[in-house]
Amino acid sequence: MVSPEGGNTPPDHHPNLEAAMGHAVMTHAPTQPSLIRTTNLPPTLAAHIDELLDQADEYADNRELTASALIHAQVIRLIGIHPPASGELARCTCQACYCDRIYDAAKARTYLSGTVEFAQCPYCADEHRLTGD
Repeated sequence: MVSPEGGNTPPDHHPNLEAAMGHAVMTHAPTQPSLIRTTNLPPTLAAHIDELLDQADEYADNRELTASALIHAQVIRLIGIHPPASGELARCTCQACYCDRIYDAAKARTYLSGTVEFAQCPYCADEHRLTGD
């Protein structure tokens, strides 16, 4: 087959393929928040999410990582948060403000207070970083 420009093209070549490749336009990209405040959720959903994350923590503590990951995936779908690359969520346990954010666990800033580990969300870590004992 000879192209309009005079060169040979492969037999499976579609003439509009090159035009379509670089000109795809998305009218509006769906956006999902990277963190969720549980106070912005309906109370029954917030309580259910809290229970699910407690279950996920228990599974993770017992090295049942598949079960923990499945629960995190369920929570991600329920609250509409942007799925983190790790697939794991964390709850902010900041002792300075008692924040209620759920966010990507990979972005947690942790510190020890005695023998208890606390996790700060990125917002709390920026606003009032705690270092523990």
